[in-house]
Amino acid sequence: MDYNSPEIQRLLTTITERTENGLLSWKVSEYDPISFMTETDVDYEGSEAENFAQNVAFYCQLKKGRQIWLETYDSVGFSSPGGFPSRDEGLFLRGLGYYTLRFLSSQGKVLYRMGAIIRRRSQYSLLCRLADAVLEDTQKIFSRAPENDPSQFLRFLHESDKSGGLERHPLSLLMAEFYRRSRCRDFHLLAMACATGPHTEKRG
Repeated sequence: MDYNSPEIQRLLTTITERTENGLLSWKVSEYDPISFMTETDVDYEGSEAENFAQNVAFYCQLKKGRQIWLETYDSVGFSSPGGFPSRDEGLFLRGLGYYTLRFLSSQGKVLYRMGAIIRRRSQYSLLCRLADAVLEDTQKIFSRAPENDPSQFLRFLHESDKSGGLERHPLSLLMAEFYRRSRCRDFHLLAMACATGPHTEKRG
């Protein structure tokens, strides 16, 4: 079945609404914060970005042994062909999401699987809404996680802009704070907000 099929959309709507209403509970299988990552050819051809990223795998146990898995990857960073914006480009953050959704039978067989690179939240609004709800449901888990160290990325910003403007930019400070404190839902929402900026329209 296709992601946009009526069956999948009805199923996603039901799961999302039940999660939002506290009728489904999600667990965290894996949490992997990354303080520095370079991506090439993910968002648009020729792009590179040095950024913060988070990988989180969630699962929900249903009746009769069936499971739903949601694997999320969010990244936020300054981007340009040189890795960060030149002065005439100004300062902006690029956000990107890559989400995988799987439905498993009670025997562990994959009944449905889809993956999506999300450059605009509106393209996969229901999938993003599900991620919002799952991160809301599990955010207490992240509040108990050890602090992450953003120093490597902040050092990169300092070396890239000796004036200190880049590392002191409000967006840099916000991004680093969300990353440091494992504020995963806020980080996810920031990534989605930045993914919907005008710079995602650049094409060769």
